[in-house]
Amino acid sequence: MNRREYLLNGIGAASAVSLAGLAGCLDDGQASGEFPSDSLTWMIPWSEGGGTDVYARQLAPLAEDALGEPIEIHNESGAGGLRGMEWLDSQPDDGYVFGTANTPSWQFGWRVRSIDDWEPANFEPIAYSGVFGYVIIVNDKYGIDDFGELRDAYADGELERFAYQGVGHDSHAISYLLRDDYDLEWDNAVAFDGGDGVNEAVMSDEAPAGIATNTSAIEAVNSGDVSAVVSLMDTDIPAFPEIDRITNYGDSLSYIAEFELTQVAPPGTPVEVRREIADAIEVAATHDDTTAWEEETGNIVEYGDLDETETILEEALDDLEENIDFEEFEQRVEAAEE
Repeated sequence: MNRREYLLNGIGAASAVSLAGLAGCLDDGQASGEFPSDSLTWMIPWSEGGGTDVYARQLAPLAEDALGEPIEIHNESGAGGLRGMEWLDSQPDDGYVFGTANTPSWQFGWRVRSIDDWEPANFEPIAYSGVFGYVIIVNDKYGIDDFGELRDAYADGELERFAYQGVGHDSHAISYLLRDDYDLEWDNAVAFDGGDGVNEAVMSDEAPAGIATNTSAIEAVNSGDVSAVVSLMDTDIPAFPEIDRITNYGDSLSYIAEFELTQVAPPGTPVEVRREIADAIEVAATHDDTTAWEEETGNIVEYGDLDETETILEEALDDLEENIDFEEFEQRVEAAEE
């Protein structure tokens, strides 16, 4: 089975129907070049209820009003988001299908897996609609308030295990960066099943500390017994206004630990239709309802236009290559999988 077959394997009947519908005949409006004249599909490469999905479901109804056509959310999860991007790469380039890619997370996954069936650079930029990233959470029983205290606890042997979100995941690479460049001397970095797995491990003290997204950390902190003690992001986190920053201890990690929710279209999608979608996303991202949602949830909504998004996409992989020794990391992945 080749890589394309692996990523696309398992698409159920519902997805097959969706694909058939997307490949069907264009209506009169589409044929005449009017855009949009039919419903659009917004692909999310993660399962329903996840952070990326929640953003899209907040923005989609408001973007629908701006476009005058419905937007259907299509979840295409698997392979750390790469299965959905593979799916998007195969879709028509007429603007009626677009998706969210968490930059630079998907570029990191693509690079680690050495995928050659498609390239991130081939996708067409639309806009970006939000920012999220990683923080370190710690079980409250240890009384740790900042990164300096966390570092001392590992150095003294009080703490040993450190949780991340899966072998080969970007948080796996970050755990090594924290050890090698920021003196976080964990003895055993342990992979758990995604962000929820890390949160549960830290809450139960299966691991005293670990890497979580700022969005999931809010839920963990609110549940009790856990604190977010250091942000690996450069962007301010309204939910944690007093949180310590990793930049107080070394260089920025934003090139791998902070993500823009970038909306992209299949290769070849015309710029004119992409600008129509971008304008609708701007309306949604700046709407009063979204501002209220942002304040209520602690999620960070931030709009960037097509040109800004193009720059983000162009720079992401170069920044990763400049800062990550992928050959060394791949060896660590192999060792962790043995």
